[in-house]
Amino acid sequence: MTTKTVVTSACTLYEGELHRSSQNFSLEAYGRYADLLFRAYYDYGTPAQREAEDVMFDIWIDEPMRHNPVYLRDICSKHAAPTMKCDRLYIANPRGAQKEFTVVAEAAIRVDSQATAMSDHKHRSSDNFYLDELPDGDVSLHIFYHYGTPIQKRAQGISFSVRQNKLMRHPRVIWEQVTDGATEHNEAYERLYIADPQGAEEPFTVIIAQA
Repeated sequence: MTTKTVVTSACTLYEGELHRSSQNFSLEAYGRYADLLFRAYYDYGTPAQREAEDVMFDIWIDEPMRHNPVYLRDICSKHAAPTMKCDRLYIANPRGAQKEFTVVAEAAIRVDSQATAMSDHKHRSSDNFYLDELPDGDVSLHIFYHYGTPIQKRAQGISFSVRQNKLMRHPRVIWEQVTDGATEHNEAYERLYIADPQGAEEPFTVIIAQA
């Protein structure tokens, strides 16, 4: 699986442009139904690298001879979204940037969960999911309400555990008290599910990416 796309953006619009601040980049290599996590950095790939948490930007589609449509609007670092299978995207309308910044798009795992345990289950609130497509090592978890819709927002105040479905054995607890932005260790786990959600107002989505 392709796991990372990197594009550098100016902190202001390119000269003569109404919206553009980067060259074109592509998300064609990701699967048709892939999910992505976007992060922004200053000084990417150097010892001084730090997350550009003050930056907001859009991603537009470069459509020659017509008005360019918007793929994503008002993105901050750690924004997640279903992929746009397109080879002509660009960063647009950067706001708040101190200087040139780099946007990194990474393949992620999507897990949809109920707000409480599923019917006829004591703990489980999601279907099984697998982390074997992500590299071994630390992963970060990001929680959203209304994922993939215009009213998507971060789901603050939720916690849950992650269990592993072991055939003929009691499910093993892998992670406990997971909250938005948490970092956990991945060992290419299989047959995982979200369990015992607390504080959820409604169904939510968890996006898991390499930390």
